[in-house]
Amino acid sequence: MNFTFKRILASFLIGIVLAGITSEVAYRLLKRENREPSQIQLVIPAGTAKLVSEGGAPPEIPNDLNLVVGDVLMVVNRDEVDHQLGPLWIPAGASASMDLGAEESYMLDCSFQPGKYQGIEVKQPVTWSTRLTGILFSGFPLGALFAIYSGLIPSKKKKESKA
Repeated sequence: MNFTFKRILASFLIGIVLAGITSEVAYRLLKRENREPSQIQLVIPAGTAKLVSEGGAPPEIPNDLNLVVGDVLMVVNRDEVDHQLGPLWIPAGASASMDLGAEESYMLDCSFQPGKYQGIEVKQPVTWSTRLTGILFSGFPLGALFAIYSGLIPSKKKKESKA
């Protein structure tokens, strides 16, 4: 195999590996959802209305939800009192659902949170194919730069052939 070809191949491999490491570090720091859209169930437990009227918060219900585009939020009311979440009216013992079809940040009126609102963050899902595409789109140009700059470094074979 030609030495120059080996050098170029090694440069591209180094570029892809560095892009992969950088991409994974960024992914871990951003903590994006890495899953396909699904049905997410939010259960309002019995006694929630009483707990909220006393200033407490039901520990089972998070203050903010991080969901992905395409999720369906199903709110199940197991309380004895009717509740509301934004446009959803959930009678006691019933359920209601909300399709999350766009990337958006919601701050919805909510009767089962002490602060009277529920935050919902809807983002595009980050799948393995998305992550791999990002690595390749950044790795190949980085590898090309390494290949170009590696041509500036004289090789041992060239030095030996001159002697």
